[in-house]
Amino acid sequence: MLGIFILLIIAMLLVVKFCKKTLKIVLSIIIVLVTLYCIVISVDMNRVNSFREPIFTIVKQEDDFSMKTIIYQGLGYEVRMIKDVTTDKTIQIEMYMFNKCIAGAIE
Repeated sequence: MLGIFILLIIAMLLVVKFCKKTLKIVLSIIIVLVTLYCIVISVDMNRVNSFREPIFTIVKQEDDFSMKTIIYQGLGYEVRMIKDVTTDKTIQIEMYMFNKCIAGAIE
């Protein structure tokens, strides 16, 4: 993630130095939005790795069986959390992007 932030800062400096006014504004807005999106993903990824619920998501689906599965939907990613119904304790949490697991924790 640090590499992405460095690339975005370099892109911003190049935009400011070499582009005209209208193009500067458009590219600056795009770079700021990409930076905010990377921050959102990295915050939720750190929370998943430390066994906590994500912040920037909404609850998409919730199943109640012997194990409670909660699916959180974020912007371009999904977090699946499995809890034990009897103790209400989190057993497993995984973060998926493009159907690939990018972060997770198992108790």
